[in-house]
Amino acid sequence: MSFQTIIDISQNIEVNNRRTIGQQYSRSGQVRVAQYLTAVPWVFTVKPHNFLYYPQVRNVIQAIDNTDRQIPELINFSSTNLDWFTEMQGTATTATLATTPTANTQVLTLSSNGTFKAGDFIKLAGYVYKVTADSAGTTVYINRPLIGLPTSGTALTLGKNVSWNVVAEKCPTYILNPAPNGAFVEWSDDFIFREYITQ
Repeated sequence: MSFQTIIDISQNIEVNNRRTIGQQYSRSGQVRVAQYLTAVPWVFTVKPHNFLYYPQVRNVIQAIDNTDRQIPELINFSSTNLDWFTEMQGTATTATLATTPTANTQVLTLSSNGTFKAGDFIKLAGYVYKVTADSAGTTVYINRPLIGLPTSGTALTLGKNVSWNVVAEKCPTYILNPAPNGAFVEWSDDFIFREYITQ
């Protein structure tokens, strides 16, 4: 898991899950706003940790070279340094779809054993969503239109257990800074991982 290693030891991570919004201004200063219906893919810009010792991480670098910008890979935030990001604040530990949702809906009807809080992460049919408002666990609002057509009874993954299928939009090269019996790795740029949406 080459990308996962970069995330686990990153210096910082920028998270972008903003909707596509257009704004137009008239001469009189009025603004018109429109949202474009898209899948709203997750994009993670990751500043990698510089000065890793090459003899210890060459297998990671080779795995990155193998994956490059072509092959999708699952990433998560379940390491002890990052699990706070996806940790549930609601009390639910299991949930399934109580009804079959309509296409592109942003409202799910669930059967769960607890509550959801705004900002909780859920994964349904391969895609991760954020809960947008506190919920008693039956009606849950999500941050983007539902992708695909999951059916009633489909189980959800919650909190720290969610993972994203991503592809490297930008995969930087590395510079070797000589050191005794090896070199320290310096990355040429940040990694950008974009959610790989196939539906």
